[in-house]
Amino acid sequence: MFGFGVAELVLLLAVVLFVFGWGRLPQLGSNFRQAIRNFKQTAQGGDEMDVTPEAPSESERKESRHVR
Repeated sequence: MFGFGVAELVLLLAVVLFVFGWGRLPQLGSNFRQAIRNFKQTAQGGDEMDVTPEAPSESERKESRHVR
């Protein structure tokens, strides 16, 4: 695999664990999967994605407990 031996892969895994921490690895993997999926959809010429955030509805604004 890319000329890496077992020792290099273990070292790489240790560095990744040190940088991101054990708890963030699932989140990192999920984000990576989502990025690949979005890239594939874009490369295939699929429908464009709307990334504009939606405004909160009136009921959500009333339920908000933020002090202004």
